[in-house]
Amino acid sequence: MNTLTILLEQTKTAAAIEIILLLLVAVIIGYVTAWLYYKSIYSKKIEILESENEELKRKTEGLKADKSNLQMLLLEKDNEVIHLNKEIKALKALNTESVQETDDLILINKETEQLLSERDEALAEIAKRKHLLNYNSFGKASDTEKDDLKMISGIGPFIEERLHALDIYTFKQISKFTKKDVETINLAIEYFSGRIERDEWVEQAKELVRTEKERIELLERIRAKKTRIYYDRIGLAKKEEADDLTVINGIGGWINEKLNVLDIYTYRQISKFNEEDIDIVTDAIEFFPGRIERDEWIYQAQELVRIEISKAELLKRISKMKNRIYYDRLGVANKQYANNLTLIKGISSWIEERLNLLDIFTYEQISKLTPEDVEIITEILEISEDRIEKENWVGQASELVKYQINKATV
Repeated sequence: MNTLTILLEQTKTAAAIEIILLLLVAVIIGYVTAWLYYKSIYSKKIEILESENEELKRKTEGLKADKSNLQMLLLEKDNEVIHLNKEIKALKALNTESVQETDDLILINKETEQLLSERDEALAEIAKRKHLLNYNSFGKASDTEKDDLKMISGIGPFIEERLHALDIYTFKQISKFTKKDVETINLAIEYFSGRIERDEWVEQAKELVRTEKERIELLERIRAKKTRIYYDRIGLAKKEEADDLTVINGIGGWINEKLNVLDIYTYRQISKFNEEDIDIVTDAIEFFPGRIERDEWIYQAQELVRIEISKAELLKRISKMKNRIYYDRLGVANKQYANNLTLIKGISSWIEERLNLLDIFTYEQISKLTPEDVEIITEILEISEDRIEKENWVGQASELVKYQINKATV
């Protein structure tokens, strides 16, 4: 009995142990199974999350690239805005300038219309004086016969129009002018007294009243004298480089043509003339002795070379400086009553032209120049500082004023 009991007890213990072991095995199996199961599930989730993470990284990199591109684009747009603002400012400035230019053009147009109107009135007034002229002395001519009177040194477009208003169209007419004709024409065209004689219109016209054959022979005669010119001193020039030499006071179209035959085309060549060149050229072109010096060709040419602007621009610049002249001290004069300022030693026709632009026309005005006026005029005319004093313009003008007064009282 006891043995059975003991066996039963032992059997129960072994069974319990076996059960516990089986339960333990079952737990381990369950745990492992569960672990493997959940590992499988979470591995997939991890893979998904890692995949999503990689995708997010790619998107982040893409966004970073987009951000960089956007920043570059924004910078470009900022630069464009800056550039556009500059363009806008430039366009506004251009618009302002254009408006100003338009206003200036309108003003110039009005002034031009006024000048044309005044010119037409002046020419009509001159035409009324035809009865003063003695056409039996120098002959009549029509517009269809007209010569280019500007070929004569001293006759520009302005004077040519006035001569046409008096039915003076040809070299032949001018070549026949008498002293009385010259006085009457001076009065009729309101020209400076003595200028026709000084510029030797009659002598020049006589030379121009030639047959074509005679003119060709003359030019050939001049061309033959080219060998006497010192081109190594004055320089060589071609026709393509030619300046308009008629801009120089004292050189008309005919003289210009003669100089061109000698291959003298430019201001620079004339600016280099010395006394020997003057004598050679005067003789070669069969010109009036002393005229080149008197009309200051060299000085004018040097100035035109120096300023490197056209004569018209220079004269315009001088004309704008009139407001610096003290007319309340010098007095106001009308061009119609102008004196021949070239009678004052030191005042050439070139200087006279510039003085006239300053509305200085008479001996009386020059006789009243003070040291301050002399300084201002010297600066405006761009002449040497002591020239006016050295040449005693004021003293000479005072003597000429006295002469005029004495002549008027006789």
